[in-house]
Parts: sequence; structure tokens; C-alpha cells
Amino acid sequence: MMKEKIYQLALTAPLGKKFEIIELTETKELCFELYLESLEGITIDDCVKVSKHIMNNISEEENIELTVSSAGIDKPLRAPIQFIKNIGKKVEVKTNEGKKITGTLSEYSPEQIKLTTTQKKETQTINIPFQNIKQVRIKIF
Repeated sequence: MMKEKIYQLALTAPLGKKFEIIELTETKELCFELYLESLEGITIDDCVKVSKHIMNNISEEENIELTVSSAGIDKPLRAPIQFIKNIGKKVEVKTNEGKKITGTLSEYSPEQIKLTTTQKKETQTINIPFQNIKQVRIKIF
């Protein structure tokens, strides 16, 4: 019940830009982590605004702990906005079979992603349906 209330309050936070909730988890009783994403990026000020908006609309008796953060590049890509925002960046895809594929994210659709890879000076494009994907992460190094 509290989780849904936090979710709904987060959606109405006055950020002045379009954003999406990537994840809201209850790490332990009444301790919540909220992850946000926007094509324009999520700043520390944005996180503070969302946090204050939520906390100002929850009574003190409910006594929750809330952490608001951007989704971060260390987290797996989950939501469409994350894939769209990261087109042109290097990613690592782990397939359901355990295979790792590294390449540049060149396209996104709700059904699949398209990677451009270079092996032995040969460039190729690979279509990977989401049903075959276990995880996608930004390749930092």
C-alpha cells in the first residue's frame, strides 16, 4: 500500500520535464529506493525535488525512509527510455543461453535491439529479440 502511494506521488512530482520511474523497491520494511530516468537526464536537484514532493505528501506517522536516484550507468537497462537514451553507446548483452555480445546499440524497438559489432575489422549488425535477452548493461570500459 505504501509502495503504491510513493509510486503515485512520484509520478506527480513537479520536475518540469518528462521522466519515468524505472524501479521502486522496498529494501526492508518502510525503506524504499526509487530510480528515475529521463531523456534529458536526472540531476541531483531532480532527485531532491521528487523526494521532497513525496515526503511532503506523506504523514510523519508513516515514518518511511526514501532514497531517490537516477537509474545510473551501473544498473542494467530495463525500460524503453533507457534503451532510447543509450542508442550509440557500447553495451554488453547477456543472452538467456549465457552468451555475451558486446557492440554499439544502434536501434531499439519493443521487440528487439540492434547491435553493431566489429570483429576482425568486419562490421556486422545483429538483431537480438528481447525474449532472448537476460540482461543489457552499458559497457563502461
